[in-house]
Amino acid sequence: MRAKTLQQLPSELLCHTLSFLDAYDLVRVRKTCRALKGIIDNSEMLQYAIDLGYFQMIPGSSETDVPTATRRKQLRLYDAARQRVDYKVKYTLSSSKQGLEHVYAFGGGIYGSAAEDLIHFTRLPSASDSGDIYSWSYPVDSTTFLNFTFCVAQDLLILSTRSLNLRSHAYEIHLKSLTTYQTHPDAAQPFLKVLDQYNVDHRSLHPRSHMKLQIIGNYVCMLCRAVISNGDDYLDAMQLWDWKSKNGYQFTFFFAYDISDYSFITEDRFLVFVTSGAMEIYSIVDKSKHPQRTASISLPTLVDSFEYTDVFMSQNPTPSDNFLYSRKSHQQPSCSFHPSGDDGLIVILVWVGPMREDHSLLDQSLHYRFVVRRSAILEFESSFVRIPGQLGSNSPRLRWSMWGPQNTSWFHVHDNEDWHTSLNGFRTVESVNESSPDHFSDDPRRLYIRDFNPHIAWNYSAVDKSGWRSEIIPAREVHGTISYPFTEPLGCALAYRESSSEELFDVSEILSDESRILLIRVSRNLILVPPGDNELR
Repeated sequence: MRAKTLQQLPSELLCHTLSFLDAYDLVRVRKTCRALKGIIDNSEMLQYAIDLGYFQMIPGSSETDVPTATRRKQLRLYDAARQRVDYKVKYTLSSSKQGLEHVYAFGGGIYGSAAEDLIHFTRLPSASDSGDIYSWSYPVDSTTFLNFTFCVAQDLLILSTRSLNLRSHAYEIHLKSLTTYQTHPDAAQPFLKVLDQYNVDHRSLHPRSHMKLQIIGNYVCMLCRAVISNGDDYLDAMQLWDWKSKNGYQFTFFFAYDISDYSFITEDRFLVFVTSGAMEIYSIVDKSKHPQRTASISLPTLVDSFEYTDVFMSQNPTPSDNFLYSRKSHQQPSCSFHPSGDDGLIVILVWVGPMREDHSLLDQSLHYRFVVRRSAILEFESSFVRIPGQLGSNSPRLRWSMWGPQNTSWFHVHDNEDWHTSLNGFRTVESVNESSPDHFSDDPRRLYIRDFNPHIAWNYSAVDKSGWRSEIIPAREVHGTISYPFTEPLGCALAYRESSSEELFDVSEILSDESRILLIRVSRNLILVPPGDNELR
């Protein structure tokens, strides 16, 4: 019996076989011969897989029963709505009347804000929802409450509070269900002790320091700046727990130099930002040991009269919801599509300022923002000389000239622009006050959405679409141009499409997730929901 060629196999069998390939492999196979090209081009299922890869998205859990052709159409409409800054409906929410207006979190379609003695949550609709808004509140003790964050997909809410017994520990992190406010059923214990006396070796605690909380999968992490007295100086402390582990997985880091921020970039890797102008990568390789320092990366050097005064990561929504888990909460709104976890952006905010001869800072800070793909940072780590153990101020670093100009795009943030950038997947959202140079002006502001998805930029670079307030900003090679106060060329390596809103908004800060933009103002909050199928205006 003669063997059949690949082209002689039934098309249904070929489609099934090809469905195991990712979008990039499907595009490659499509180029091999006319027969396979025809099979891929005539299969809605395979074309949908290519579209998801092209737009760097994955389908939401609510889309399993929707026909493939309809999903393809929704995906394109979803992207078009973002590019056109077009929204389905606008809602107004009442903000907390008093209390902690800067203590809030947003992710997975839920917005939480802390008032004087409660945390108020609102489930926001998406383009695929009925449009209903559901709200609820939980009480907190205002005398001890400090901060909160949550992971909607894991139904996890964590609260940080001051300890009532500083002889034992400085803070507590309470592990609760977001839907019931009871102790989370997966938590190994009701709360975690932060900086107990065993960890700090009986040194003086300063429990009013700046802190930051994160949830990533099984990990809860907390950074406390200038929290421990070390003679005439203070130490920064960072603690990491596996909140589900019954074996007490826990590690504590102490930094004798300024740590301005940290952020997880995968479920087992996180960045630590050094105020002097560097990023350090830690990797959780072995749970029986401390996370290991695997790379140290420098930012561009400055002229002698300037110094870095702050380096931190722009991070909205809550970082836990950038990594998808099985959906547990019935209060989590449905969404048609989520950004793919394969890659995404990292946005670093940098403040630099001139220094006096006594090294005190003059009030003339300059603000910059640089954008880099997460995959590039991970590639640096894999090629870097691995140095285990704690970070040190004299540790070798990968110089800016060896990685920065080729992999980043820099932006000078002017006084009329947002300092913080809302980030989701490959998209950033900012607001600009075009009528006044004053950052604190109450004038309405225009929204700007930048899409750094490389597929979008390459595909649309030739022409713009009629009626779109947008343009392609191409990548540019660095030709030695140096911008003061830096001493090295900066980067313009990432192409992007920039879209601006025709409408102006009363907004002071922006948060966004996969299908919503939350505009925050002290007087009110607005949510813009991109349109769904057949609902473009």
